[in-house]
Amino acid sequence: MSEQWRIGKLFRFEATRVLDGRHDGHSFTAEAVLAAKTLDDVGFVVDFGRLAPLKQHIASVLDHQFLNTQVSDASDPGLAAYLTAWARAHLPPDIGSALAEVRIHAGRPTPPADECAVTFEATHHLVGLPDGHPCGRRHGHSYLVTVNAAGGEPAQVPQALRQHIEDVLDGVVLEEVLPFTPTSERLSAYLAEFLGPQKGRPFAVRVSETETSWAEYRREAA
Repeated sequence: MSEQWRIGKLFRFEATRVLDGRHDGHSFTAEAVLAAKTLDDVGFVVDFGRLAPLKQHIASVLDHQFLNTQVSDASDPGLAAYLTAWARAHLPPDIGSALAEVRIHAGRPTPPADECAVTFEATHHLVGLPDGHPCGRRHGHSYLVTVNAAGGEPAQVPQALRQHIEDVLDGVVLEEVLPFTPTSERLSAYLAEFLGPQKGRPFAVRVSETETSWAEYRREAA
């Protein structure tokens, strides 16, 4: 099995456009997806804070705008291509090389079905960060865990995983019960390893610390 981490950061903007002669206004979400086969010393693919220039660009160019006057192609694929190209040209080279794509979603996000998600509340802090980084302070998250099948579609969370999260991770200080710095990337790998090979089928475990970020560990057929 090959192994890979992917992370996503979501940026919402409100805008309108004309497509096929029809006014088409939405709450849009731009989702930057980055991938890596190894993590940095902290346990990140990329520190989400380093994507701030993309957030600022979206806010200044797309948010509360008539998109047809801002970009050459205001369709979802056109917006995705525009933001992917901008990010690769303007973000630091290591982020540009890790960027898989920027996706566009129109409309309100749909939460996963109850059987396809499990939540837990936990506390942590991360080590090895620059002085003043907010994640270096002890803080908590309402975590959301999902499992995706090979094609990316949501899958039912196995009961064993649901019970393990409740017994081991819920209501604890994570670094006191886990032998690693508990970034979302490392948590997703830990939970994927708990599930095991799943009869050789590719799958991914995704951990979301917030509604606008996620990290997943993917196990794919070699």
